[in-house]
Amino acid sequence: MNRYLLVTVVAVLFVSGCASSQPDMYSWGPYEDSLFAVYHEPEFKEEVLNEYMKFIRADDHERRVAPGLYAEAGTFMLNQGDVASAIEFYRMEYERWPESQPMLGTLIDNLEERN
Repeated sequence: MNRYLLVTVVAVLFVSGCASSQPDMYSWGPYEDSLFAVYHEPEFKEEVLNEYMKFIRADDHERRVAPGLYAEAGTFMLNQGDVASAIEFYRMEYERWPESQPMLGTLIDNLEERN
């Protein structure tokens, strides 16, 4: 019985050590709702994308905008045929997240050549 208790206590300590009380490092805004609407609720797509774009364009974020969100905004703009705005958002991602530079640099170059 002592062995069972010891294993249980160790397991609880291990699992509780994985939990974090820190707030998110990044600001995600309405990303999840936007993505869901784009793929599953086309009747709300335009309204939700407008809210997402307001969030992305705002300068008063409490935390850093999460990685990939500027690129996602660029993709939304590209899908709507607005290549100039897409490039603008891809550049924002490129400048803020150096890890994305190899891929986004090529993407930006290709879009600029097409434009």
